[in-house]
Amino acid sequence: MENGEKKVLTEPDVLQYTNYRVYLRDYYEYKKSTTAAFSLRFFAEKAGLSSHAHLKLTIDGKRNITKNTVTKLIHGLGLENQRAAYFESLVFFNQATTDEDKKVYYAQLVKASPRSKLHKMDKAQLRIFKEWHHSAILEMVGLKDFRPIPDQISKRLRGLITPAQATESLNLLLELGLLVKTANGYRQSDPLITTDDEVQDIMVKMYHNQMLALSARMLNDLPGPERDVSALTFGIKRSDFANLKKHLQLMRKELLDFSAKAGEAEDVVQINLQLFPLTRGV
Repeated sequence: MENGEKKVLTEPDVLQYTNYRVYLRDYYEYKKSTTAAFSLRFFAEKAGLSSHAHLKLTIDGKRNITKNTVTKLIHGLGLENQRAAYFESLVFFNQATTDEDKKVYYAQLVKASPRSKLHKMDKAQLRIFKEWHHSAILEMVGLKDFRPIPDQISKRLRGLITPAQATESLNLLLELGLLVKTANGYRQSDPLITTDDEVQDIMVKMYHNQMLALSARMLNDLPGPERDVSALTFGIKRSDFANLKKHLQLMRKELLDFSAKAGEAEDVVQINLQLFPLTRGV
């Protein structure tokens, strides 16, 4: 950027945001750069807020806002229809404190507009986290005897999915660029899945909840020699919890040493490790 040259800002579109506080900050910066008289005080007055200090604390993440304030901000921002609905759901999604509330508002966000960033993520990338068999099929492609026949994929996954779901999964993995078609079928490609911090937590929880449910099912369906399920319960010093967590993280990396090269693997396995305190500190 040349000396004296100002950064040109474009008006932010709320549909491309996953954090309403970042959107408010960018909106303020844009208006300030294009309108000399614009300020937080001016913005607050335009929205009908009693104090611009509350608005500053909200943008800084130090205070949440209520339904009444959301309505006023929508007016001050000049949002209408889909964008107004998206902004309202985004506020309560970001401020939600329970997983159930997050899921409710996330669904509303996805529904609010087909042009939103979250809708695009839900259409493709989010499904990898919502439906466990996509990641399993992605790994199956690397098996040395893999054949992209939906009936066979269904059978190898113990009938847990239908041939139609197998076909749909292959198409989804192609759409995401996780698979590439070859003369003989498919090959794995570099992953293109990315998630913002605002949605990463809920996506990861969706994935783990499915794998935990699948693990419970396999505990009943598989004979002992075909599975290994164990548990430990013991006391530790509270100061050692972080080190114990780090030890498990290192162990996960060591387990990847057993991962076979593409074309050499014969089966796909799932390993779940859980660590959590059973007691509450006093």
